[in-house]
Amino acid sequence: MRLIWALVTTGALAAAPARAADETPELPVMMAEKATLPGAIEIEGDTMQLRMDRQLRAMGNAVMRKDGQQVTGDDIRYDVQNDELQVEGNAVISTGQATIRGPMLRMRMSENIGEMRDVTIEFKSAPPPPSNQDSSGLLSDEAILVSDPKRYLEDNQLYSSKPKAPVLDNIRVSAKQVLFEGQNVKRLKSASYTSCAADVDDWYIKTGSMELNDYTRTAEATNAYVEFKGVPILYTPWMSFSYNNQRKSGLLAPLWGSTSRSGFELLVPYYINIRPDMDATVATRFLSKRGTQLQGEFRYLDEHYSGTANLEYLDNDSMTDQTRFYAKFAHRQQFSEYWSGGYNLEKVSDDKYFSELATRIQVTSRVNLQQTAFVNYQDEHLGFNGTVSRYQTLDDVSYVYQRLPQLTLSYKNEWNGFTTQTGAQYVYFDPMKEMGTVPGGSRLSFYPSVSYPMKNSFGYITPKVGIQTTQYSLNNNVPLGYSEEYNQINRTLPIVSLDSGLYFDRETSLFDTNYTHTLEPRAYYVYIPYRDQSKIPVFDTSLNTLNQDSIFYENQFSGVDRVNNANQVTLALTSRLIDTDTGIERLSATIGERFYFDDPQVYLPGTTPSDRKSSDILAAFTARLSSRLNLDTFWEYDPDRGNMQRNNYLLRYNPEPGKSFSFGYRYTANVLEQIDTTAQWPLGSRWYAIGRLNYSIRDNDAVQMLAGLEYDAGCWQGRAVMQRVQTATANANYAMFFQLELGGLTSIGANPLNVIKRNIPTYMRTYDIPGIYRDQNAQ
Repeated sequence: MRLIWALVTTGALAAAPARAADETPELPVMMAEKATLPGAIEIEGDTMQLRMDRQLRAMGNAVMRKDGQQVTGDDIRYDVQNDELQVEGNAVISTGQATIRGPMLRMRMSENIGEMRDVTIEFKSAPPPPSNQDSSGLLSDEAILVSDPKRYLEDNQLYSSKPKAPVLDNIRVSAKQVLFEGQNVKRLKSASYTSCAADVDDWYIKTGSMELNDYTRTAEATNAYVEFKGVPILYTPWMSFSYNNQRKSGLLAPLWGSTSRSGFELLVPYYINIRPDMDATVATRFLSKRGTQLQGEFRYLDEHYSGTANLEYLDNDSMTDQTRFYAKFAHRQQFSEYWSGGYNLEKVSDDKYFSELATRIQVTSRVNLQQTAFVNYQDEHLGFNGTVSRYQTLDDVSYVYQRLPQLTLSYKNEWNGFTTQTGAQYVYFDPMKEMGTVPGGSRLSFYPSVSYPMKNSFGYITPKVGIQTTQYSLNNNVPLGYSEEYNQINRTLPIVSLDSGLYFDRETSLFDTNYTHTLEPRAYYVYIPYRDQSKIPVFDTSLNTLNQDSIFYENQFSGVDRVNNANQVTLALTSRLIDTDTGIERLSATIGERFYFDDPQVYLPGTTPSDRKSSDILAAFTARLSSRLNLDTFWEYDPDRGNMQRNNYLLRYNPEPGKSFSFGYRYTANVLEQIDTTAQWPLGSRWYAIGRLNYSIRDNDAVQMLAGLEYDAGCWQGRAVMQRVQTATANANYAMFFQLELGGLTSIGANPLNVIKRNIPTYMRTYDIPGIYRDQNAQ
């Protein structure tokens, strides 16, 4: 027998029989559903007692519900007049987010004031982690709990952004006492916090006092320390964090690491949550060999604009006796539907700043820092870009012209089957003072063209005619050995091309699988007459690398300072094998060559034109043998010399999440020969190995090396990684990373995750590996 009592907001009491009406007291019946009204209370139990319409008692599997909150226990007593609730034996309070258990409960229901002793709190599930920041959303709301900051400075790899937080299903809190201090506030005494499963006690955050605020989903703790495997490893007199994956201002965990150039490093960050679309991080970074560096980052994001400001400052480097700094300011603004603009400004104090104070190869290898402001316009047909650019060069070699300004206009439209395109650009090239006496000045180029695409299911043919006109107004062109007349140069070139291709296909079967086999020949003809361009300086032009795309370009030079003469045809043949059922392209092979009817006569300074009648032969082969195994290859063969000019091979094997291997080989005659292999592989017993080796056979030296081990204990992960980085302006730099990540909530040590992901593109964090594969590796 079970009875249900409903108390509505007027205080009237009613009973509804759960089964046999004749066994219930003679009281007016009110439907129990009434208890779902705001403020209504519903009580049920195996045995019910009522005293003077003031006191209710439910015994045996007793349950009380109010406003989405449920209380259960062996014996529930509720004083209606004084609004006092008492629960004896197996007291449980359940809300949408957590379940609180203890032997007893005392509470004043209307004010939500009371206490429980010897409690355990189990969060049913942490809310799903927020999506990564993108251009259309607000700043990402990653969890901040004595952990990595939201996002450390882009160029300081030791202290990079915290990865996406995992969904945690085992958050447990225990305390000797919990005091309910209002609708949303709970104060815990002698509390501990962990995300480990009930039978695993590997780590805890323990505190003398913790306050939970259910409205803000935040917690504050005093005298807190992290205990790992029974050993205290981190202490703080005060901490504040979010237990709902929300950003919150506060002091973050100190991070440490070591590099060969700066020694032991310790970074203490403070995160400032200004508002949902704006935040900042300030940090102090101690370098044992150099001194103390200050760092800061400010970020903002709106529907129409976004930006960052990064600063690093080292007052007096002990190794160089100089003040060193790095600054970066970036902003993007959408003024209207069509207009946008922004700037990107970077500067460092000295040429060796990155090589000595950063560990990321993309940063340590940088030689030109851009200082640019721009404005854009784009609609359906018309595009415009205005840019001014200056540079800071760090290697005393790679100097480039400054563009003050560069104005680019493009237009494209279709009319009665014709496609018209126009490109125009004005640039004033200002040489950097370190370049000495070299030509500078303005360049105006204009290239209108019209084409008539004719397409069908079996093929296509596209004739095109255009005229490229370029005008130079130069300074200092005389030192090249020419007279003043060469400061004013005009060049006009007609360009004619014809692109055509055919499609052949047939159905075939291979290994009991149906495929569509295609054969796609292509012919591309270009005619450009010869013009002597030897007196034109080279501002921004280089020779395009010959590949499967550039072999079909009109001009083999990038930029417009050189336009090759051409009377040539490119022939290519592509064949594909496409899975009929899935549409997946399993095999693809391409071969192509360019044939010259006239000798090329245009070349860059320091080079001589070739008298060859054909280009190198290009070939590529791609195989998607399965969802697990992929092969990409490329060859460039010189038929005149009878040798291979370039070879590229890349084999990738990814049988399951968290298990990947790739092997690459690159060869360019007289330039480089390298092997590049990466791997993430489970070793069993929860261990994973990760590594990368990029080795130069030509130089008999490693370009990059990374080796590490990971241990996945379920509710915590440990990582140890060593990296060797070859820099552009100094010798190799070595870095060590040790990190202990506890339940995705707190990370202690230097964060190597972005280092790993850049070196191993297929790397998958153990938290993101599906449980079935993690369980297999746990055996």
